[in-house]
Amino acid sequence: MSCSERRRLCAALLAAATLGACGFAPMNRAGSGPALALGAIALDVPTDRLGFALREAVERRLGRAGPDAPLRLTAELSFSSSGLAITDDNSITRYVLRGRSRYILTGGEDFAPVSGFVEAVTAYSATGSLFATRAAERDAQERLARELGERIADRVLAELSRRAQT
Repeated sequence: MSCSERRRLCAALLAAATLGACGFAPMNRAGSGPALALGAIALDVPTDRLGFALREAVERRLGRAGPDAPLRLTAELSFSSSGLAITDDNSITRYVLRGRSRYILTGGEDFAPVSGFVEAVTAYSATGSLFATRAAERDAQERLARELGERIADRVLAELSRRAQT
């Protein structure tokens, strides 16, 4: 083992000991609130192309559950687009796309609902070809839906983790 490898190993061990001493614990550790919710949350999202992208992102983080799951996450999507870069001849060359999703996680009688909204922004370029511009717009919408799904999953896991600690 070289001297630089030993230094890296010592630094990693010191970092792990420091995090353990301050009460750090992995959010998805076995037996925690979020870990118990993995695969136990059924999704109600739009059934279109963008709803599929949102569902895919949430299920990647929370796992896929059946229709009889004890928790249900409902999410809505909305988008708006506006010109970002305009040339001298009033042609728009870049668009900004804003997305917003309102969500609510519900459960049984003893489960307090988790709700909120998340927002994200992305952009795409307009080209000389209408087909290429439409393809760029669709790609940006899907990126945005996936980002919103990731943010929803983060918020849900953080709230479940907070509740498990209290």
